[in-house]
Amino acid sequence: MEHLKSNKKVPFLPQDIPFNDDQRQWLGGFLAGLHTRLLVKEEHVTTVNTASSQVKPLTIIYGSQTGNAESVAEEAAEIAKNHGLTAHVQDMDDVELDQLSKVERLLVITSTYGEGEMPDNAQALWDDISAEDAPRFDNTYFSVLALGDTNYDDFCLAGIEWDERLEALGATRVANRVDCDVAYESPAQEWIAETLPTIAQKGSQGGSEVIPAPSIAPKKVKPKYNRDNPFEAELVRKYTLNNPNSGKETCHYELSLLDSGESYEAGDAINLLPCNRPDLVEELISLLGARKEQHEQYDGHTQELQKIFTEDLEIRIPSKEFIIEVATRSGDQTFIAKLDEGTQALNEFVWGLDCVDLLSRYAPNAFTASDFIRLAKPLAPRAYSISSSIKQHTNEVHLTIASVRYHQADRAHNGVCSTFLADLCEPGSKIKCYFAPNKHFSVPQDSTAPIIMIGPGTGIAPFRGFLEERLATKASGDNWLFFGDRTKENDFLYQQELEQMQESGLLTHLDLAFSRDQEQKIYVQDKMQAQGERLFSWLERGAYLYVCGDAFKMAKDVDKALHNIIAQHGGLNEAESQEYVANLKKQKRYVRDVY
Repeated sequence: MEHLKSNKKVPFLPQDIPFNDDQRQWLGGFLAGLHTRLLVKEEHVTTVNTASSQVKPLTIIYGSQTGNAESVAEEAAEIAKNHGLTAHVQDMDDVELDQLSKVERLLVITSTYGEGEMPDNAQALWDDISAEDAPRFDNTYFSVLALGDTNYDDFCLAGIEWDERLEALGATRVANRVDCDVAYESPAQEWIAETLPTIAQKGSQGGSEVIPAPSIAPKKVKPKYNRDNPFEAELVRKYTLNNPNSGKETCHYELSLLDSGESYEAGDAINLLPCNRPDLVEELISLLGARKEQHEQYDGHTQELQKIFTEDLEIRIPSKEFIIEVATRSGDQTFIAKLDEGTQALNEFVWGLDCVDLLSRYAPNAFTASDFIRLAKPLAPRAYSISSSIKQHTNEVHLTIASVRYHQADRAHNGVCSTFLADLCEPGSKIKCYFAPNKHFSVPQDSTAPIIMIGPGTGIAPFRGFLEERLATKASGDNWLFFGDRTKENDFLYQQELEQMQESGLLTHLDLAFSRDQEQKIYVQDKMQAQGERLFSWLERGAYLYVCGDAFKMAKDVDKALHNIIAQHGGLNEAESQEYVANLKKQKRYVRDVY
């Protein structure tokens, strides 16, 4: 019956049959009528099926700082189709609370940023729903997925607060909140599998209020590689960006994407899957009284201990479970007392110590290899902002990474991924990786729009990509960069490139803040304040402002400076300047990629 799905003529004709003219005419009419009725019926079935797929709307809102929550939201929306649900995925910045309170089926997926804070795109909506006059959600069925990191205080606090607030406003929880650690993929999939069939059975069959989708840029193509299926990129070039006299080591890396079929956009990130250093693996195995060739169980498989410690487990940064167990077994009353003083006190007590430090200082001979495996976290991918435009570097991706090295407890400490790249990888090495699209942290679609980029230290990474992108696309918009580091002589990353961009006119303004080149330290926020009038005038003519770098100090100082500039040069009071900044965020004109 395949021919019935087309507009082609029926493949046999009445004149082909040995009937008389009357019989032939009757049969031709009958077949034509039958064909038409079947087509109409097929069209009706298609229409009914399409309509039925739309009668159960599902709203999925996400709060995301780096794109992970957004990716999970889109995955849930795809799977929702299998349960008779039509999902509408919404950035929290695009949601009005009055509309949200009318939806019947709601999924909330949010990460936690900084010290237990809401992601940037979630703050305005959270402020609205936290208000005393927030509307009731009595007719809403919901569930929450929280993304976080147990190594930080207030683990998954943003998701916890959303979960509790919706319940307080009368919403009905259909599945318990799931709090995900860094390895969020599997628990997120389990939450989706549990929640969707349950929420599909709740509420009416149709007609509930659906939040209208805003006009947004087309979604980026979902990468085909992921954590479970990474691409092995070849390292083709690396060099140090600091001068030899610098107290820092920041390296530039270039990876080949040949044969991958992968691409990216300026502003995206890449996840690298490192291996632990052999010297750290040996230290840990020795402390545990084990042998590298002995076999242990991990993740349902029996493997050599050296392989588990090298490729599978986080053996440098201690998990909270491991810290608590070390304290308990140590017999050290000061350490044990910290367990009752709260997370902050405990973190301060063990600050800078790795797993080897804790074992050797507090619990020598108290743990076996299997004990450690049970308490350790999986070795997580490390995400880095991409520092190139693929339009300028075909089939390549560039990275700008500071090597983490310090001495404590009479031992050298080395960052897992940064020194894996710096010390263990040479041109020709294969590095497992996969991309992490970041839809909002990208150059404006309007090529005439001005952009302001604030990126001290390795925060310069995405802005090198932005400038290359603007050059490749011949964008006419003005470009302004604030960059800073310790000293101009030793730490002016990409100095030659940036100065050439300035000379060519691509870089309209370049403001530099080298903190140690004068007695009183100067930072990028100080340069912003000094250029406050001009900066505000750029915002008034539609500039986009981007911040990349340290979340705990720099990003907060920059945000404070921005509010001050807007208040001072816009003639606004505190409440009005806060509203101005909130509107910038809502318009995706104030975007941060901070860590």
